[in-house]
Amino acid sequence: MGVKQVGVRQGGHVASGTGLLVACAAAMAWLLGVYGQTGEVALQPLGLYVVATVSACVVMALCALWHRRGVSQALGLVLSACLLAWATTGWRATLRMQEALPAAWVGQDVTVVVQVEGLPQAVPGGVIFDARVLRWVSPSTPSEARDTLPTRLSLRMNLQDDAMPWAGQQWQLTVQLHPPDGLSNPAGFDSTLGYFERGVRAVGRVANREDAAIKLSDQAERPWQGLIDRWRQRIRTVIFDHVADKRAAGIFAGLSIGDQSAIERDDWNLFRQTGVAHLVSISGAHIAMFGWMAAGLIRRLWSRWPRGVHWWPAPDVAMWASVLASALYALLAGWGVPAQRTVWMMLMMAGLRSSGRRWPWPLIWLTSAVCLTAMDPWAIRQVGFWLSYVAVGVLLSADSANASSREQRDRVKEKGEEPPKAWWLRGLHQAWQSLHDIIRIQFLITAALLPLSLVCFQQASISSLVANLVAIPVFTLGITPLSLLGTIWPPCWDLGTWLVNEVTGFLALLLKWWPTMAESPVMPAWVAVVGVIAGFALARPMHWRWRLAMLPCVLPLLYLPQPMHLLPAPRPGAFQLMAVDVGQGTAVLVRTAHHQLLFDTGPRIGEQLNAGDRTLLPLFRAMGVSRLDMLMISHQDMDHVGGAQAIIQQMPVAQLVSSLDEGHALRHQVGADGKPLPHTACEAGMQWDWDGVHFEVLHPWPQDYAERAQREPNAMSCVLKVSEPGASALLTGDIEAEQEAALVEQDAERLQSTVLIAAHHGSKTSSTEAFLRAVQPRQIVVQAGRRNRYGHPAPAVLARYQAMDLAWVASPDCGAYLWDSREATHNSTSNSTRNSTTDSTGSAQAASPQVGQCWRPAHHHYWDQPAPMNMEAQPRSGKRQRRRSA
Repeated sequence: MGVKQVGVRQGGHVASGTGLLVACAAAMAWLLGVYGQTGEVALQPLGLYVVATVSACVVMALCALWHRRGVSQALGLVLSACLLAWATTGWRATLRMQEALPAAWVGQDVTVVVQVEGLPQAVPGGVIFDARVLRWVSPSTPSEARDTLPTRLSLRMNLQDDAMPWAGQQWQLTVQLHPPDGLSNPAGFDSTLGYFERGVRAVGRVANREDAAIKLSDQAERPWQGLIDRWRQRIRTVIFDHVADKRAAGIFAGLSIGDQSAIERDDWNLFRQTGVAHLVSISGAHIAMFGWMAAGLIRRLWSRWPRGVHWWPAPDVAMWASVLASALYALLAGWGVPAQRTVWMMLMMAGLRSSGRRWPWPLIWLTSAVCLTAMDPWAIRQVGFWLSYVAVGVLLSADSANASSREQRDRVKEKGEEPPKAWWLRGLHQAWQSLHDIIRIQFLITAALLPLSLVCFQQASISSLVANLVAIPVFTLGITPLSLLGTIWPPCWDLGTWLVNEVTGFLALLLKWWPTMAESPVMPAWVAVVGVIAGFALARPMHWRWRLAMLPCVLPLLYLPQPMHLLPAPRPGAFQLMAVDVGQGTAVLVRTAHHQLLFDTGPRIGEQLNAGDRTLLPLFRAMGVSRLDMLMISHQDMDHVGGAQAIIQQMPVAQLVSSLDEGHALRHQVGADGKPLPHTACEAGMQWDWDGVHFEVLHPWPQDYAERAQREPNAMSCVLKVSEPGASALLTGDIEAEQEAALVEQDAERLQSTVLIAAHHGSKTSSTEAFLRAVQPRQIVVQAGRRNRYGHPAPAVLARYQAMDLAWVASPDCGAYLWDSREATHNSTSNSTRNSTTDSTGSAQAASPQVGQCWRPAHHHYWDQPAPMNMEAQPRSGKRQRRRSA
C-alpha cells in the first residue's frame, strides 16, 4: 500500500505558505462536492448542471487572473472547486441515466450483437461478463430511440462445451434483460452502484437454448480493444492449467491479474479475520514493489550505456520506467482504486522531481484523490477508496518524519561526530533500524486503519499487527513476485505454492491462538468522522500528551451506547421485527430488550453464496447483534435454511429450534465455540417469555412429526407468534392451505396479529380467506425475490388482499421491513385510503406500510432504477405500480 516520496533536486521550489493552504482547501472542496453529489437521492435538471459548470469555471478563471491575492480570492477558488465537482459529476450522471432499458423489453427475448469486455468470471454452470452493445437486432427501434438504449450490459451465459467467452469476441445473443437492482437492508452493500460506476444500465441472462448464443468473430471491432483483457485471460488460463493447488492458483490469479473470484470462501474468511485480506488484492504496495523492481533493473542496464547516461541520467530513466511499469501492472491487474491511486501519486512525484519542484505530502495525497475522482467520481463511495488513502497518508507522513531523521543522521556523519564502528556493528545497526522502521510503520498503519475498518466493516482484526509483520514481507517480496515471474517461467509458481501454504498455515495457527476481532455497530456520522480522524492523528508523530488527549475520541468506536445505534434495541416489554430483504427466501429478526431470535436464514445460491455471509452477518454486525439466543428454522427448504451454516459457524447461537429431521446436517452442526449446538424440535405448545414479550409456537403438532414421511416439507413449517399487550406478529414459514385451515379450526382467536409475514412468500397455495380473516392483520409483509421464477406473490393472492382491504408490502419495493411493537397505531377508520388498490389496467399496487416502515424508499439513490415507491411525495396513501414476476 505504500508509495515512498521520491527525493528532489537541491534548490527545488517548495510549495508552502498560503498557496499550499489554498491548494489543499480547494482539493478538499472538490472531494466534498463529489461526495455530496454521489449521495443525492435524485438528479437535478441537466441545464442546472451545465450552468453551474460554466459558472464555476468562470469564477476560477477570474480568481486565477486577479492580481490581488487575499481571502476573497481563496474563498472563490475553494467554493468554485466544490461547485465544479458537484456540477460535473451530476452532468455525467445525468447523461449516464439517460440510457435506460424500455419497460416493454423487461423479461422479454431481445436479440443483440455485443463485444465481450473485461475479464469473464466463471460461476457454477456458466459465466458472467460485461459486454458493449454493437447493435440491437430485435425488437426494432426507431433510430432516434437507439441513443437512449443501454450501451453496456452485464450478462450470465451457460457455458457451451466448456468454452469460455474471450474479451474482444463478438457474439449475437438472445437475452432477457432488466434494470440493475439489488437488496436493500440497513448498512447493506449497494450492488447497483458498482453497475452504475461501470456504465452497465441493464443486466440479464442469455436464453438457455442452442441458437441463443452465436459467436460471430474472435476479433474485436478495433484491433486494440480488449487487448489487455485478453492478455489477462490467457494468464489466468495458464495459471489454472499449471497450478494444481486451488488455493495457490486463486491467490496467484488475484495477485497477477486482479481476479479474486477463484479464492475460496474459507480462505477469504481466514484472510479477513487475520487482517491480511489487502495482501491478496492488488494494493499500492504491489504496484509500488513492481515499479521498484523495474526501476532497479532499468537503472542497472541504462548505466552500462555511456551515451545514454550523458543524454538522460540513469536515475531519471529509472524513475520514469518505474512509473510506466507500475501503470502497466495496474492495467493488467484490472485498474482498481488502489492501483489508480498509486499510479497517479508516482506520476505526480516523478513530474515534480523532473521539474525541480517539491510538494508537501498532503498536497500530493489530495491531488491524486482529485485526479482519481475526476476520472471516476463514484469511486469515492467505495470502501477501498478510503482504506487506500488513509493507509498511504500514514505512510507518507511517516516517511516525511523519517526523512527528517535521516537528514539529521547524515549531517552528524558529515561532521564526523559519530564514532567509527566495525563493519559488522554497522550492519547490525542498520538491520535493527530497518526492522524498527518496519514495525513502527506497520503499527501506525494498524492504528490508523483500525477505526476506519470498524466504521466501514463493523469489525477489525486485533491480531493483524502480528499477522501483517509476517505476511507483508512474504507476500510483497515472495508470493507476488513469484506469481508474476511464473507468467514467464511457470516453475516459479511451484515455489510460490509452497510459500502460500506455509503462510496460510501460520495464519490459521495464529487465528487459533489469537482469534480476537474488534466489533462495533454502525455509528452516527459525526462519531465515525471524529473516530477516523483521531485514529489518523494518533498515527502521526506527536507528543504523548496529545496522543493521550486524542484517546477519548476513539472510545465510541469500542463501545457505543444503545441510543446511538443505527437501530437501538427496544425497551423492556416491547419487541422489534425486521423482515430482512434476502431475495427469494425468508429471514426475520425479532429483538427484545436483551434477546435476539432469527426465524429462518434466507436462500443459498450456488456453492459459495448464501444469505448468511452475504446479508445477515453484515446486518447483525451493523446493528450490534453479537449473538443469537435462538435460531428457529421453519423447515428444510433451501430458501429458508440456506444461510444457517454460515451463521452457526461465525457467531454464537445459544439454541437451534427447528422441524428438521434427525439426519439433517444442521442438527449435527458444531457452533462457533466448537461445541455441539443444542437442538429442540419446534412443536405447538412451546412457550417462553423474554423481557416481557411472549413467544408461542403454534405449528407443527406432535402428530405431524409422527406422519412426517407422508408430508411435504412445507407442511412441517414452524409457525411462531410473538406478542406483547396491544401488538403481535405471526411468522408462518411456508404453511399451505391445509395447515392454515387446521390452525383456524384449532384456535382462530389465537391467530389474530398486528403484522403477518405472508405464508409461502405469497404463493397461491396459501393465504386463504378464512386464515386472513382469523389473523386480521394490520400489515402483511411478503418476502419474495424480484422477478422470481415462481411468480410470488401470486396475483390471485394480491387480489384477495385488496378485496379484504388488507395493507401489504413486498420486499422488492420495500427492502427490509422494520416494525417496533410500541409504534403508534393509525386510526383504523382510515384503512381504506391506505391499503392496496388497482390502476386502470387492473394491476395490483403495493401501498405504503400502514404500520412499520420500509428501508428502501428512505435510502434511495439516483442510480437505483426503477425508483421504488415514493413515500415522501405520497405519504401513507401513496401507491406504486408493482413489478410483476417474470
